[in-house]
Amino acid sequence: MRVENRKMEGDLKVSDELTLNGSVSSTTTVTSGGYLILNGVVGQDLILEKDSKVELFGTVTGNIYNRGGELIIHGIIEGALYKNAGVIVIHPESKIKGKIY
Repeated sequence: MRVENRKMEGDLKVSDELTLNGSVSSTTTVTSGGYLILNGVVGQDLILEKDSKVELFGTVTGNIYNRGGELIIHGIIEGALYKNAGVIVIHPESKIKGKIY
């Protein structure tokens, strides 16, 4: 698994296994087969495509769009959560400030 401990500018596409301890300034997309462990911050939206997986321990300042992935939430979502497809597990310690659709 790849580990990033830095600030990343621009959009990020995750197609492999990544642990992000830093931050991404823009939108992050996890593609099919991708696996993201987010301990840091996504500055805009997080998109899960079909057959992707995200474990959220950090913060997403925008919205999350689940389009067929597996999302496990322990952290903070400052925007809304859109479940178009896929699986979402919301743990008690998580905080979702926006609406769930």
